[in-house]
Amino acid sequence: MARILITGVVTRDIINTVDHYPAEDEEIRALSQETRPGGNAANTARVLAQYGHEACFLGTIATDPAANALLETLHREGVDTRYCPRLNGSVPTSCITLNRQNGSRTIIHYRDLPELSATDFPADAIERFDWFHFEGRNIPETRKMLKTVRNRRVDQGISVEIEKPREQIESLFPLADVLLFSRAFAASQGFNNAADFLRAVRVQSPGNILICSWGEAGATGMDATGNIVEQEARHPPKVVDTVAAGDVFNAGIIHAFSSGLTLPEALAHACELAGRKVGQDGLDDLILP
Repeated sequence: MARILITGVVTRDIINTVDHYPAEDEEIRALSQETRPGGNAANTARVLAQYGHEACFLGTIATDPAANALLETLHREGVDTRYCPRLNGSVPTSCITLNRQNGSRTIIHYRDLPELSATDFPADAIERFDWFHFEGRNIPETRKMLKTVRNRRVDQGISVEIEKPREQIESLFPLADVLLFSRAFAASQGFNNAADFLRAVRVQSPGNILICSWGEAGATGMDATGNIVEQEARHPPKVVDTVAAGDVFNAGIIHAFSSGLTLPEALAHACELAGRKVGQDGLDDLILP
């Protein structure tokens, strides 16, 4: 199995499951409430640990009791946090309304904890990892970390998640081997299908592997030579919980590439895994024996 460094954020997710999405000023009773780790990078690390990879999460972690509880869960699930700086403040929190009717999730996020600095990146440990994955956030610092990896790596792979439009996020594109785009990002650029979006991005990213997930429509990839590969989604019998589905998809892609699979195989595997996730609550027991 691979040693993978996953850089980004960890949050506390407070998930209220409701039988319908409330109208403004409506009062409804939640069917259930659950608190669990969240954050794109932390979720991806949790899934990679289920595969048996050595999943090492890197991100700032607060010093309050809620953050300690998150750490306990991550460690119990096999996620290594040895490089995480502990900072004064409170754990970033996402309040999520999960609609049981269709699995949609609405998120209100609060954060007052500083983002990870490039000075916190363990540059002297680059040789011990087989793959590096970054959230495309805090762009100036992430760009510095990516350049450090590219300058010091031997043959390790680098993937970057491009989820939301952020100022200068395009400057990260040439620094990755694999770019993982969300449907929301493609839509923000004026595209309504993944293939056209990837063809446009190719101009900025010659030679990269480009992937765009499109929810219930599956995912599309473009290999280093510009060939398009399309993969249908796996639809579970019932959509239960879409929280972290994109993070699970990314974990499936990273697992596939770090295991030597091809782009079509990686897309098929990641779509199957993401479909399995939206058919169940949470991330437990996603990886079948």
